Amino acid sequence: MKFSRAFSAFCLLIAVATASAAFAAQGGKIKKCQDAAGMWHYGDTAADECAQSKIEVMSEQGIKQKEIAAPPTAAELKDREARRAEDERKKLSEEERKKKDDLLLATYPHENDILFVRDRKLAQLESQIKATEGTLKSLTGVLKRLEKQAEDDQKGGKPIADQTKKHLEQTKHQIANRQSEIATKRAEQENIRKQSDEELARYRELKRSATAKSAASDTKK
Repeated sequence: MKFSRAFSAFCLLIAVATASAAFAAQGGKIKKCQDAAGMWHYGDTAADECAQSKIEVMSEQGIKQKEIAAPPTAAELKDREARRAEDERKKLSEEERKKKDDLLLATYPHENDILFVRDRKLAQLESQIKATEGTLKSLTGVLKRLEKQAEDDQKGGKPIADQTKKHLEQTKHQIANRQSEIATKRAEQENIRKQSDEELARYRELKRSATAKSAASDTKK
């Protein structure tokens, strides 16, 4: 085993010495690389077997002068592309945030304006809800009368009239629609409150930041 290692080292020295001698007269540089099988290659140009390996450039004296990194693997290229895409996404996100911040500050001179717009939108929706609730109340009254009429017909041994059945179905359908409208508008109100809270918090944050920057600028002066 010792002889084998010594012999391998001797062969390596001979290879370097031979390559150095070959290029010394020309003042050339030696390129050293190791292929995927573990074999070392020397020459004035990198061996084809080292296409995916790093390359060391040595002087004719065998002194390492620089190292050329191995080309990236497919996995490294994929990871690099993923990082580039993520950086681009963050950049676009920051630009979009900047636009929204500028629009927020331009739209509302004071934070009370945010509350004013919120309350006005909520009041408009509440007015619509009240009107729909009034219609719903009337429809509920109509439904009760129709159900009472159908019940009286059945008690008298008569079948429910087709016209009554039709009105019952129509009224139930209208009631369901009005209830859905009210639920939708309630959800809109909740979204308005949530959006307003987010805008108000961001507005205050931007104002505090602007005040801090102004104070720091005045301090430097």
